[in-house]
Amino acid sequence: MRALAFVLLLLAVAAPASARAWKPTLQQQTVDYLTIAHNRGTDNVVMVWMASPLIAAPAVKPVLEKYVVLSIVHTRRGADGVTVWDDVQGVKLSDGAGQNLKEVPSDQVPPILVGMIASSEATMRQTTQGKSKVYWSVWETGAVNACQRGKLVVSYAGEDYSYDTPVPGCGAPAPQP
Repeated sequence: MRALAFVLLLLAVAAPASARAWKPTLQQQTVDYLTIAHNRGTDNVVMVWMASPLIAAPAVKPVLEKYVVLSIVHTRRGADGVTVWDDVQGVKLSDGAGQNLKEVPSDQVPPILVGMIASSEATMRQTTQGKSKVYWSVWETGAVNACQRGKLVVSYAGEDYSYDTPVPGCGAPAPQP
């Protein structure tokens, strides 16, 4: 699971060019859909919705059905060509009807999510020599459900990024780790 989060978040420093997957598996389609990579010209925003179809671990799935877990990375190239990791602030989530979701206070985040987030952050810090800044947040789901018809809207940095639901992988057998 750490490796998956690590790979997804490294998209933030990837070259702007990308290729489409050839004959992608359902798991690959799920990862692709739940990852938004926005090359904005002067900077890049990558966000990943850690929705239940993405994760094979049976202990984590029910928690991801109860909460919206989101990570965001905002990077740009510094004058010397080195990646600069910007702080992420002002994130708002809403459902398809425009109802804002409520962020879960850090002292009320379920322990399994605290561990998942801490593990991912440690991996990113180690990989980037301590320079990464990954914004993680946990939200009450409200009317949002990854496997039911609807929408999740993430408002950040002047953009409204949206995920239409159900996402790929819903109703399919759990992916094998």
